[in-house]
Amino acid sequence: MQKSKQEIREAEAKEISVSMKRLVTGYRSLLEAAIESEGLTLAQLRMLNALQEQPETSAADLARTCYITPQSMQAVVTRAEREGWITRSPSPTNRRVLTASLTAKGRKVYERGMELWSEIARQTWDGAKLSELRTLNELLGAAVDRLQPRLDALHGKSASKRKTA
Repeated sequence: MQKSKQEIREAEAKEISVSMKRLVTGYRSLLEAAIESEGLTLAQLRMLNALQEQPETSAADLARTCYITPQSMQAVVTRAEREGWITRSPSPTNRRVLTASLTAKGRKVYERGMELWSEIARQTWDGAKLSELRTLNELLGAAVDRLQPRLDALHGKSASKRKTA
């Protein structure tokens, strides 16, 4: 019996999901191993990236942006402050809220982490044609756009459309 177009489409979508899971898992494992040698965790690199893009951010907003719990982000922020990667000061709009910003040392750590991330990206996509990369970017971007309303509802709209490492 011949499969319908819908059944074929669903099988292809499932295979794409499996391949994406393998890609993301492998990519993450390589990135974590690379940045661990620099004394960094993935959560710390995401936080540094978020602060690079949006200085003077509260720990609560960082948690939403990085998709981790506020308690976990508090531990990340505390360590980053102890390491001298960030400074914290009262928010100009709400003195009870502390906001974080990168220090020169934090920018250097961030830049090194991003170099390692970029190297893994180069290795991952080496050999792919530019047109293939553009097509893949368009397809993945459209898929994210379709999921975004559900992600916003799940994580809060302030995390919407932010790019993190």
